Amino acid sequence: FQVSTVLEFGRIVIYTTSLRVVRTTFERCELVRKIFQNHRVKFEEKNIALNSDYGKELDERCRRVCEVPSLPVVFIDGHYLGGAEKILLMNESGELQDLLTKIERVQHPHECPSCGGFGFLPCSACHGSKMSLFRNCFTDSFKALKCTACNENGLQRCRSCAG
Repeated sequence: FQVSTVLEFGRIVIYTTSLRVVRTTFERCELVRKIFQNHRVKFEEKNIALNSDYGKELDERCRRVCEVPSLPVVFIDGHYLGGAEKILLMNESGELQDLLTKIERVQHPHECPSCGGFGFLPCSACHGSKMSLFRNCFTDSFKALKCTACNENGLQRCRSCAG
């Protein structure tokens, strides 16, 4: 789960969740997303509710900077920036605007027409059931197997918007 900071130069990565189980966490994730959308900068959102690999990646990255992961978590240029409170303070002071000068801009933030901005779609092979059928040629019986084309939630990366 090593993430190279060289690959993240000039990029913003935000770890979020779309689960509304803990309302305050969800609201903080929404707030941070809207702040970056209002600045019209390009960012990559990694929703740990949709892909557990993002959660493992976040744990590893936070362990390296000796921080306890508390969503949302923002990295700019591969460096840990902070959570919602830090982003909100930096946004109000104008410090965030200064950091975002070297980040690629987007003219009109829009959602992907395929996935609605989530970055994932139901699996095209199993349609989200996480199972695929295998036919035994010798006995003509069918056996259900775990689908290898999708993740643990029955989702695949969106091909339209996943970079």
